[in-house]
Amino acid sequence: MEILGWGPFLERWNAEWAAAPSTREEAEEDGEEGRFEEMVEAGLGFPPLDEGRITALERRLGVTLPPSYRSFLAVSDGWRRAGGGIYLLGTSEGIHWHRDHFGFQESYEKSLAEHSSAQEVLVAGMWSRALQLSVDSDMTDALLDPGDVNDEGEWALYIYRGYSGEYPDRYESFGAFMREKYVEFHGDNGAHPGFVNDTTRALDASLERARVACLSGEDVDRQVETLAEAMRHGRPRARKLYVQLMSMLGRSEYYGAAGRLEDPLAGKEFVPLAALEDLRSGKDGGWFLRTLEEGDRAEGAELLERIRERGWEYESPGPFGEAVVAAREQARWGDTDRAWRTVEAALAEWEPYEDDHLAPIGLLADPILGPVITPERGRRVLLTPRGAGRAAHAGPVGPLEETVPDGLAWLADPTRRQHSYRFVLAEGLSPRELAERLGGDSLLPPHNQTETRPWHGMARGVPERVGFCGAEGREGSGARWSFAFRDGTETFQPKRVSPMGEKASRGGGRSVLVWCEIQGETSKAFPDTFHLSYCEDGQERYGFTARGGVTDRRGDVPEELDPRLFFPEGKEGADKRAGERRILTAVADTFGLSLPRFAVQHGRLHAVMTEPWIRPPGPGEHRLVFVRHRTPAPRSEQ
Repeated sequence: MEILGWGPFLERWNAEWAAAPSTREEAEEDGEEGRFEEMVEAGLGFPPLDEGRITALERRLGVTLPPSYRSFLAVSDGWRRAGGGIYLLGTSEGIHWHRDHFGFQESYEKSLAEHSSAQEVLVAGMWSRALQLSVDSDMTDALLDPGDVNDEGEWALYIYRGYSGEYPDRYESFGAFMREKYVEFHGDNGAHPGFVNDTTRALDASLERARVACLSGEDVDRQVETLAEAMRHGRPRARKLYVQLMSMLGRSEYYGAAGRLEDPLAGKEFVPLAALEDLRSGKDGGWFLRTLEEGDRAEGAELLERIRERGWEYESPGPFGEAVVAAREQARWGDTDRAWRTVEAALAEWEPYEDDHLAPIGLLADPILGPVITPERGRRVLLTPRGAGRAAHAGPVGPLEETVPDGLAWLADPTRRQHSYRFVLAEGLSPRELAERLGGDSLLPPHNQTETRPWHGMARGVPERVGFCGAEGREGSGARWSFAFRDGTETFQPKRVSPMGEKASRGGGRSVLVWCEIQGETSKAFPDTFHLSYCEDGQERYGFTARGGVTDRRGDVPEELDPRLFFPEGKEGADKRAGERRILTAVADTFGLSLPRFAVQHGRLHAVMTEPWIRPPGPGEHRLVFVRHRTPAPRSEQ
C-alpha cells in the first residue's frame, strides 16, 4: 500500500481542514447560520467499509480493486472536497464504470499515429474501461484505469476536466492522487497567517534547517528538494529561498519583482533579475513594470532600460563588492577565467542583506559578469560557506579552479557553427588601443556573439570584438597581447585585404593576423582559405595564403609554420579542418598565445566598428555593380 496508515493521514487532513481559516470563510460565504459547525461535524471522510462490503463492491464491479483504493475504503467510504473541482470522491455506492458515453475513445484513437507513444495508446483506450470515482464534481472525472497497472498492482488514476478539453492528468495510483491533493490543500492555505498546525510547523523547521545548510555550503541538491517540498505546501518563505538556489544553478524560476526597490534584496537582487528575464522572453517591459509598486515604476523603467542597453552594474557591500568591481573590469576585456577566480576568492566575504538572502543572484543580471557565472560556477557559489554559514564551517572549501590556456585550435572545433572567422593579435597594446589602430572611433558597449548579428547588412559590416589574449607571449618583452575577433566574415579577397596586421604592429610592436574560411560542403563558389600574416613595426615579415589547394608564400616563413605541413598543394583531405587545427596549434605554440574561448563564445566584450578589412577596388580593378530598374507595367495592366 502506498500510504501506510490511511487513518492517521486522513485524520490529520480532516483536522487541518476543520481548523483552516478558509473553511470558516467558505461557510460564511454560504450565509447560513451554523453552516461552519455543520461542515466540521460532517468532516471530509465517512465511516469505513468492512471487508464484507468491500468484497461485495468488487463482486458488483467484477474486479479486484487496486491496493491503495481498497485500503482507503477500509478507513473511509469516500472523501469530500478532494480538490480540483471534485466535491465527492470514491464512495462505494457512487462509483461506476465510465462507459465512455461521449465517445472520447473514438476521438483519441483517431489521433493516434505511428509515432504515438505507448502512454498515448493507453490513454486512448482508457475511456471505455475506466472506473469513475468522481461522484459529484465540477465537470471533472477521476478515472481509475485497469489497463494501466504498475508492478505493485496499482491502477493509474486520470483526472479529466471536461470544461477545458485538455489532455488528462495522470497519477501513478489513487494513493498518489490523494497525496497530491493534500499537498494542494496546504498550498491553497499556506499564505494565510492563521493556517498553523503540526504539518506547517514541521515544514517550517525543515525550511529553516535548509536555509542554514545552504549558507554553510552543504549538499545543494538536498536543500533544493527540501525547499521544493516546502514550496509545494505553500510555505511563505520557501519560494524566495528556492528561486535563489535555482537561479544560481542556471534554472530560471520566476519570483517576480517582490518588494520595494528601496529594499536592497529586492532592488539589487530580485528586481534586476526579473527585468532581465522579462527582456529575454521578448516582452516590452509593460508586464514587468506592473509587478512593481506604483511609486517604483519610474525607477523600474530606468532600471529596465539600463539592463536593455547593457549598462546596469551589480553592486554588493564590503570586500565582495570590491571583488565584483575588479572582476567586471577583467571580464569586459576577455579575461573571464580570472574574473571568476576573483569572484570565487571573495565569496566567503559576501554579506547577505537579510537572513533569507542566500546568494548574490543579482550577479546573473550583470551584462558583463552574468555570462561568467555558469551553472557549474553557480553551484560552486552555493557550495562555499558564506554569510552566517562561515562560522559553521571549518577549513578551506578547496583549491581555486585552475585554468589552462585555451590556445587557438578550438576555433576549428567541429561543434562550432561558424565556417569563417578572423582575428588580429597585437603585442603591447590594450584592447582600446588596438581598436584605435584598426580605425575604430569609439568602443561600442559590450556585445556577446549573438548581439552582433543585428549589425549584418549595414554598410560597414559587423563589429569586431576586442579583449586581452588568454596568455602572455613567449618571445620578446613578455608584454601582454590583445585581440580583435569576428565570427562570420565577408568573403576573403586576397588582392584587396587591408593592412590591418601592419597597423596593429606600428611603433615597434608585433602582430599575428589570421583569416580563415573553411566552407566545406556549404559553398562550391568560394574556395577554402587560410591566411596568415606576421608583422613587426608596421611591416609584414612573413605570411602565406592557402586558397583552393594553392599556396602563396610571402617572406621567410619559419619551418614550424611552413604551410606545406598543413595545406599540401593540390591535396584536400576528407577532413577539411584538419590542416586548420594543426596550423592554429602551431601559431599558438610559436607565439605562446591563446584566445579566451569562453569569453569569445559566451562572454560580452567591447566591440568596435573598424575600417574595412577589404579595401574598395582601385584603378584598373574589377568591380561588380548591381543596378535596379523599375519596369513600368503594360498599359493593359495599369
